[in-house]
Amino acid sequence: MKLKAILFIVLLFALNALNHLYAQESVCNCSDALKKLVVKIENEYPGFEEKTKDKVLYASFKAQLTEQASQTEKTNCFELLKKYTAFFRDGHIWINPATTINTKGSASTELVKIDIEKFREKLKTNKDPLEGIWKNKFEWTGGVVYEIGITKNSDGTYIGFVVSASSNFWQAKETKFKLFPGGKFEYYTFDKKLKTGTYEIYDHSIIYFKEARAAFVKELPATHLTEEFTRRKVGEFYGFGIRQLSPKTTLITLPFFDYPFVKIIEEMVVNNQSLIANSSNLIIDVRGNSGGTDNAYQMLLPYIMTNPIRSMGVEYLATQTLIDGLGSYIKTVAQDKTKQEEIEMVKRWITLFEKDKGKFVNVNDQTFSIQKVDSSEKSPSQILVLTDKRVGSSAENFVMKCKQSKKVKVMGNVTSGGLDYASARFFNFGCPEYMLQLPTFRSLRLPDYPIDNIGLQPDLYLDKSVKDWLQFALDYLEK
Repeated sequence: MKLKAILFIVLLFALNALNHLYAQESVCNCSDALKKLVVKIENEYPGFEEKTKDKVLYASFKAQLTEQASQTEKTNCFELLKKYTAFFRDGHIWINPATTINTKGSASTELVKIDIEKFREKLKTNKDPLEGIWKNKFEWTGGVVYEIGITKNSDGTYIGFVVSASSNFWQAKETKFKLFPGGKFEYYTFDKKLKTGTYEIYDHSIIYFKEARAAFVKELPATHLTEEFTRRKVGEFYGFGIRQLSPKTTLITLPFFDYPFVKIIEEMVVNNQSLIANSSNLIIDVRGNSGGTDNAYQMLLPYIMTNPIRSMGVEYLATQTLIDGLGSYIKTVAQDKTKQEEIEMVKRWITLFEKDKGKFVNVNDQTFSIQKVDSSEKSPSQILVLTDKRVGSSAENFVMKCKQSKKVKVMGNVTSGGLDYASARFFNFGCPEYMLQLPTFRSLRLPDYPIDNIGLQPDLYLDKSVKDWLQFALDYLEK
């Protein structure tokens, strides 16, 4: 668990470093980009050998793309690179163009003509309830933290402009979103793709962009809402919730397991301990949950598990990318006295990776682990976990663990199938106009028990004729 958490932090350090790389001018034509991408994946993707067992098919596919690349213009190259990464059918492999964002010579969103310091001063006496400084405090928006100023135009439109951002992709005064009278919005995602939809405002303190799945909280002037209440409300906007469906049955809805939602989930469980513990039945709805971190669901396990959880270990592919990321992490926390034990552990990992660079390394030197769970004194006697084909990564891992409990049944559809290779992070493959994400480990379940592109089977399959899954689940538990 600790290794995965640290490697996630390493991912964020890598993303920050890549921000600086992407500030350079583009250097790769399409043939160069494909060649460099192929080299990176063939040498640093843990699933490469397993996913290319048919060497003739892979060689033919690569040769075909190489020929196409030589005739492909720069503007169309991204689609060709996506064809290559799609070959591996791994949701943890992700490539995106960086030239659509604010790098030298690339497009920028509309700049707002405003003096930011004078704007801050104006807020001290301003009476407009929406004008102010806002921040995306509790959710995951491409890993970028924004400080946004909102100002009102003469036509009644509110403009959200960047005051500061944790990514060099965004510069001060660029337009982040527009709020139109009537509840419509225009919103630029972290990579500057335009989304439109409807927004909601709670108490002039929280703005939620439904279709963009982003929320901003007012910071200046300060909101009167407490931090805990704000987290809970943001969680509600995103779909998190616990409610009674009947005197016997309680529903928990968990749409995301991303790191920024961990505290929201934990507080939700703590505030509803009595309800959960005293319910005869529990339905846990993880439909659409594409994962995040295993930390997100730990507080629920005492109500779910009837026995210890047996999990297979993992092996990391020792690469220079991984070594450099861990080294950067050590430098960042070197002065933190509370991290000294952790630093020594990471140094040991680096030594292992350097010793066996290019090979798979089991840093824990064990095939499986046993997680002991202290069961709650009172807990539901029947539990249903609702799944669909969008459930992946750590959410899929949650389902796998739940299936080990004697009182759990999984209901719905097969999950997405993306657990064999994980702990994804950003890799620089030599073309700063593209962002590449790859997994760093493979599960020791392989090759005996693959899940990629297969998924986890439900105990109770729900076909298309079942329109209301919650009602079906409730009837199953109570009738």
